Amino acid sequence: MSPLLKKGLLGLGVVVLGGGAYAYSYVQDLGSIAAGYVSQTLCTNVLIVGREQAQVEAQDLARDQRSLTTSIIGDNWVETTASIGPIRVTTTSVHRPGLGCSNVAGLPVEDVRQIQRQGPPVSKSAPVDSFEVGSHPDVNGDQLRVAIDRAFTETADSVYEKKNTRATLVFYDGQLIAERYADGFNGTTPLRGMSMTKSVTSALAGILVGQGKLDIHKAAGIAGWSDAEDSRAQLTTHHLLKMIGGFDYQEAYETNPRSTLSMMLMTQPDMASYAAEIPTFTSPGKNWDYQTTHSVLLAKVVRNTINDDQAYFRFPQEQLFDRIGMHNSHMQADASGTFTGGAFMFASARDWLRFGLLYLNDGVHKGQRILPEGWVEYTRTASNASLEKRPYGAQFWLNNPAEKQLFPGLPDDAYAAQGHYGQYVVIVPSMKLVVVRMGMTFDKGAFDKNSFLNDVVAAMPQSGQNRVN
Repeated sequence: MSPLLKKGLLGLGVVVLGGGAYAYSYVQDLGSIAAGYVSQTLCTNVLIVGREQAQVEAQDLARDQRSLTTSIIGDNWVETTASIGPIRVTTTSVHRPGLGCSNVAGLPVEDVRQIQRQGPPVSKSAPVDSFEVGSHPDVNGDQLRVAIDRAFTETADSVYEKKNTRATLVFYDGQLIAERYADGFNGTTPLRGMSMTKSVTSALAGILVGQGKLDIHKAAGIAGWSDAEDSRAQLTTHHLLKMIGGFDYQEAYETNPRSTLSMMLMTQPDMASYAAEIPTFTSPGKNWDYQTTHSVLLAKVVRNTINDDQAYFRFPQEQLFDRIGMHNSHMQADASGTFTGGAFMFASARDWLRFGLLYLNDGVHKGQRILPEGWVEYTRTASNASLEKRPYGAQFWLNNPAEKQLFPGLPDDAYAAQGHYGQYVVIVPSMKLVVVRMGMTFDKGAFDKNSFLNDVVAAMPQSGQNRVN
């Protein structure tokens, strides 16, 4: 055999071995992501919400997640194994009271359990809004009922093609005028908020601003960002809030099964440390991209600002939820104890409504200022960078006029917390209106949010005259 041929075969062998190693790593990552998602979903829905395992598996998991995984549920843990061909990956999610369900992500389970919220449960003595459902004399009740009926009417048989609406609430001019739930759900059932968690994390940052503890225009101070030549050293909390940090990656979790987002949320014990390693491609403020990295790091800023883990673990409950009556709400932390700022929060539909009303009322609840003066206006002000793509505020989507407007037909001042699978808290200040829709809509085309919202608005008095556009 000639030396040239030997060299060529050796090179081919290296390529084959390298390709095999990459393929193995790729499939193992997919298994870790699938197992992590299923484990966390079952842990939250079964151990915290109280639903049946079979129901959650049938209604809350995608086809591949169901077919590739098996799970065992214990008293305060869920173990899920994903099997892809010959590769098996097992992940455990543990429930820590006050910190929710967390994937251990390779850490010893007992090490994760050591990070606990100490002391007695947070008091829930704050008064709860009764929210008696009534009618409004100026609202077309029949038209509104038709809109709500359409949100629940199914034309498909498969769970993956249905609307799967779980809750709708409409609050207008000081009155809850519509409320409906799917079978098995009610006004106190905690429901998956997905990326609406981002908006709540923004509120927590706002509370710290109001307390004089956080200056959003100072450097975010994330560990590892101290090199003056690294643009991340100039990245502020404001940049994180407005998603203009300039991180060099695409969210793309629906088209890339091994995306940065999925790896961060499903396989990492310390999500903020993982996010902090992502490079930037431009200086802060110049580019807007919807990236959960910003929200994960924002939660770390909140933790660093409080600088007392036990105070931090109690902070969402004591400083937000209990103060406005959100008593069926749960933030959830990663294994390291940092709340997952971009996902995983559960709250009842009525609690999501309470959160929307806090913003409708400029951060004031029953005469008590929860968010600092000016925070809501800051929240609903688009960055210049986002106006070049999609109008976006401080972890809220905005309905500013744009080539691709968020809610065509609604007033321009509408804005919203939004989450995957069809979670919406839509706030329309000019109409004194908040609309909540919760669901598990796998097929985006199954539920037309714009038709639903426009049907609701059409039932409101003088809806056309209330428009800002």
